[in-house]
Amino acid sequence: MFAIIWNWIGSNIGTTASVVGVVFSCLAWVQAGKAKDAAQEAGNAVRTRNLAHSFSEWAVYARDLLTSVRDLHFESAQKAATGLLGALSRNKGWQAGLQRQDATVEEIVRMLNLVNTYLTDKTIFEDKQAGLVEDCQSVYRKLNELAVSIEAQAEKL
Repeated sequence: MFAIIWNWIGSNIGTTASVVGVVFSCLAWVQAGKAKDAAQEAGNAVRTRNLAHSFSEWAVYARDLLTSVRDLHFESAQKAATGLLGALSRNKGWQAGLQRQDATVEEIVRMLNLVNTYLTDKTIFEDKQAGLVEDCQSVYRKLNELAVSIEAQAEKL
């Protein structure tokens, strides 16, 4: 009789331990899902902040371009325009984080292509300086607006 009681106690303890193990496994699975979601949110926040930083940096390049065009520094204007267009074209990281601003970026790239066209020849550059200044101001303003907008998105995350 004593052996039957010990067997019954042992099987109950084993069953209880199995149930507790299953419960802890389920709790761990739920926590892992929450950790995964938190890691994805953190990754999105970092990408958005990096994107805002990139657009701020590109706005500085656009300011340099604007200054070069205003001061009629042909070579530095060419260099600044080519560098800015290259940075926007090479760094496609902005595409992943910009669904709503995609049209604005495309407009900036279109304007930079136009500016680059006018920067192929110094006489064309000097003749079109007033229009180039307006285009460069627009590029600078739009890049700043994008940087501020993306920074605001990052603050919400």
